[in-house]
Amino acid sequence: MTDTVTTMTTLILALFAALGFFLLIAGVRLVGLIAAFTGGVLGWCLGGFIHDSFVPEWSPAICAATASVGCAALAALFVRPAVAVGFAAAGTIIGLLFAGLLVERGIAPTAPLPSANSSASASPEATPSASVRAARSGLTDSILSIIGETQNQSDEVKKAGNIARLAGAGGRIATQIKSRWDLVPSATQTFLVAVTAGGAVMGFGLGIFFARWALAGAASTLGSLLFLGCGMPLLETIVPSFRCPESPAAWLFLGAATTLAGWAFQMRRVQAQKEAPSPA
Repeated sequence: MTDTVTTMTTLILALFAALGFFLLIAGVRLVGLIAAFTGGVLGWCLGGFIHDSFVPEWSPAICAATASVGCAALAALFVRPAVAVGFAAAGTIIGLLFAGLLVERGIAPTAPLPSANSSASASPEATPSASVRAARSGLTDSILSIIGETQNQSDEVKKAGNIARLAGAGGRIATQIKSRWDLVPSATQTFLVAVTAGGAVMGFGLGIFFARWALAGAASTLGSLLFLGCGMPLLETIVPSFRCPESPAAWLFLGAATTLAGWAFQMRRVQAQKEAPSPA
């Protein structure tokens, strides 16, 4: 039994690593197929929820098949808008991190400086940089703690409904974020919102106006995640002397390098195909 599980795990890792490799070298052509497959899998997983909530008179297999086909079609149809939304989300995160970094370093003047008379009595906690540091301090741990408490709830609470549990966890996380946001001065809030919105608009614009470049970037990112996330543990299993890196910085460096290499390779092929002379 153990050998069978090990063999299946190795096979699954190999398949996903191979899929990541093909996404790295030919993701522009495969991204539509991958999106349809992903949508179909998600639709199949949603089939049970649809059966229990909306059409209990149908069989679970029919619900799963219908949801799978519908989600696959939607995913294949809206690949480029989905990539644009993904770039907008990435731009939002990058804009927020960049704006927070500017405030923390004191580069962005988001609040009036204290006067000479009040400088002696002004506390460091009143500055925008200190407020941003206080707002983000321990936020990730608080969110992970809420998620962990939701997963470790008793069976009676779980039977009350997954949607209710997720809604409760989402409400607690939103309250936590709002309480941290209230620590930031209003002028700093305006600056953070403006830069974050600018990052979202830039990301969405890149996804729309440079669709092929965006598709190659999204495919390379997904391929890098699959190739490294599944290939490295697979290599560690095959070669016992090999050890996966333990530092998050090393994983980020490997992921960035692999993503950039795949993106450059794909765009080079696309450019070469455009410059190739058409047959007479």
